[in-house]
Amino acid sequence: MADFSIISDVSNEVLKLLRENICPELIQSQESITLAAPTDKNADFQLGLYLYDIQELREYQQLDLIRMKGNQAQYPPKPLNLFFALYINTRSQLMSNAENEQRILGRSMQVLMDHSILYGTADEDEAASSITLLPLSFEEKTKIWSVLSLPYQLGVYFSVAPVLLSSRRIRSFKRVVAADFDITQERAADGRRG
Repeated sequence: MADFSIISDVSNEVLKLLRENICPELIQSQESITLAAPTDKNADFQLGLYLYDIQELREYQQLDLIRMKGNQAQYPPKPLNLFFALYINTRSQLMSNAENEQRILGRSMQVLMDHSILYGTADEDEAASSITLLPLSFEEKTKIWSVLSLPYQLGVYFSVAPVLLSSRRIRSFKRVVAADFDITQERAADGRRG
């Protein structure tokens, strides 16, 4: 099960996919695709991956404790849904024109669709995370940018779920090693009936 770094691990897995499948065809350097907020003043990247929201995925909730070695059980992981925006850095000096930007976004969507299951983020006994393109309305997309105090910008919006954040809370219990039953009263009652 993944520890607290799982959110960062998922972001880096998506970043790795994009770098491996876009460079050098459309973007020369892998460092030109990076994790960055749209408010980042750095103009050295072309394509930014921004985690803009994290929500609990309640319909995937697990309630049972996970048995561990010895007499311990771990509380179940918290299933999360991570929301990302993939955007072109318009402040970059490396961007050439609108057509190239559209080609990069088109290839990015293609990569996300072709690699919609992230196996690299799951242990053998866990479900893999899925990438889903979000059908956001123009108003919903505009709200994301307005919260950042930036004008709307074209981008690709997607989620990754389930992302299982493990608990560090462990509960100890005592195993039942012997049971003592007294059946004499029950036999006496059965004898009186017959």
